Amino acid sequence: MSEAQEKRERTLRRLHAKRHTPRYRSLLAHWAGRMLRPPARAQPAPIPTPSADQVAISLAGHASALIRYRNLRVLCDPMLGDWRGAVRREVRAGFSSSELADTDLILLSNQDPDHLDPKTLERLPRSATVIVPPFTARLLSPFGFARVIELGPDQNVEHRRVDISAIAMRHGSETAPALGYVLRGDGPSVFFCGNSGYFEGFAAIGRRFHPDIALLPISGYSPISFRDTHMSPLDALYAFEDLRSKIMIPIRYGSFALSYERLNDPKRWLTELVAERDLEEYVVPIANGQSRVFVRPDKGRPRFDAPVQESVEVDLNSEPYPAS
Repeated sequence: MSEAQEKRERTLRRLHAKRHTPRYRSLLAHWAGRMLRPPARAQPAPIPTPSADQVAISLAGHASALIRYRNLRVLCDPMLGDWRGAVRREVRAGFSSSELADTDLILLSNQDPDHLDPKTLERLPRSATVIVPPFTARLLSPFGFARVIELGPDQNVEHRRVDISAIAMRHGSETAPALGYVLRGDGPSVFFCGNSGYFEGFAAIGRRFHPDIALLPISGYSPISFRDTHMSPLDALYAFEDLRSKIMIPIRYGSFALSYERLNDPKRWLTELVAERDLEEYVVPIANGQSRVFVRPDKGRPRFDAPVQESVEVDLNSEPYPAS
């Protein structure tokens, strides 16, 4: 690890130690209280179809994202069910399996059941190709997908003129590792991270790919030991800077209470950090069921005045946000 990276990680430890995180006294009590209450409804909007030089990103909630290029529809970590074991979902998924019938490619980042959900996979088209981390293909054999590809770190595959590169993340174990994926098509490039702790790998991705858009998880940071394999909003902003990306989309928050920080804390903390650092134009939250259309740099103009129920076209011609 470089001296600069060690300094960044020391700074993060110090800043996390200073913050008081609102916590559940008992997760078991919270889960029990949720069992008889149905999840809140999402407010889904039609999923947009991008044109050349564009990418459309739609969020279902938790880490589930639909990334659409003109020639490829990519579904990441699909989790549309209301339950993760005994944990009930707090907000319903933003779209249904019927809206995913044209999915071409499924990316699974890790083996955790809130990222690899068998009941959701059963509802997806068997014609889809599925890309998974090492030692994971065996878990997909019961579903009969047309093609399952295990990618190791630093390997890549091209599918319908979109290049997908696999990157090792700080999550999982030697026998159940986690991957992030960089997608490069005819629109803006996208980095998808389903789960990871903050580590020097983000800077390496930034040097190699500097992806235009980064989907980064922001929950699972209480107790503090969980930060070994998860990121807080502050960790995610540091990763965003390391990645040299132009837009950050926060994911994996607000759907399941899987750690001790209160469900609304990741969103609230990220909002505070964004306001403190004047990052409003760089951090783009997307509600469950909503979408944004992003234009490749040097194409189009921003239109942030559209109603929330409609997709918003975002220009990526601006520079990445200034370093801290």
